[in-house]
Amino acid sequence: MEVKKLISGISVKISSKNSCYFCLAITDDVFCTACEQDFIRDTQRCLKCGKANQSSDMCGNCRLSPPVFFSTTVLFNYEYPARKLVLAFKFKRRAELSILFADRLANKIRASGKLPKALIPVPLHKKRQAQRGYNQSLELAKHLAIKLNVPLNTALCKRIVNTNPQSELPMQSRKKNVKNAFALSSDNIPKHIAIIDDVITTGSTINEISLLFKKAGCEQIDVWAIART
Repeated sequence: MEVKKLISGISVKISSKNSCYFCLAITDDVFCTACEQDFIRDTQRCLKCGKANQSSDMCGNCRLSPPVFFSTTVLFNYEYPARKLVLAFKFKRRAELSILFADRLANKIRASGKLPKALIPVPLHKKRQAQRGYNQSLELAKHLAIKLNVPLNTALCKRIVNTNPQSELPMQSRKKNVKNAFALSSDNIPKHIAIIDDVITTGSTINEISLLFKKAGCEQIDVWAIART
C-alpha cells in the first residue's frame, strides 16, 4: 500500500514495499542494506577538506594551503553507485532523496562534536533555481535542521552572480568562476556555522563563501555535504 506524506513542503511517496534503487531487491528504504554498504562506508578522510586520505589527519594539500573552513563531513565519495543517486537528486527532481541523505549525514554529525549555531545552504541564483525547480543544498539543509535542531538561515548568504555551472568547467577555472559571486545580507554573523552543499569537487564554492563569513567575524566554519570527489 502506498501513501503520500507531506514533509517540509515535499510530497513524498511512502510504501511498505519498495524496490532498491540499484538492485531492485525488496526493501523498506530507497536502497537495500547490501547496496548501502557499497558506498556509505567508513573511509579515512582529511580533517579539513573531507577528501579520502590515508589517515584521518590533514592531507598534504591542506597542510600546504589550508582552506578557510575548519572541517568537512561527507557521506561518501562521488563515484558509482552513489553518484547515480546524487545526479537523480540534482537533475531529475528527486527532492525526496534529501530526507535519506540528511538522515545518514545527521548520524555522522552527532558523533563529530559541537553543533553550529546556524546552517547556511549554498545558495543558487534565482534564475538557476527556477530552471531546476529547487535548491538541492537547501532541501538537504531543511531536513538536517530538523534532525539536529539547529536553526536554518536562508537569508544571510545570497548568490548575486548567475555563474556558469561548476560541473561544466575545467578544474582550473572554478575558483575564478565563483569569485565575488556571493554576498552577505547582514553584519550579525553567528560565531559558528555549517555550510551545506551537495557535492564538493575543488572546494572553490565553499571556500569563497567561507571567506565572506570569516571576514565578517565568524570563528568556526564547518562544511557538510553528501559527496566528495
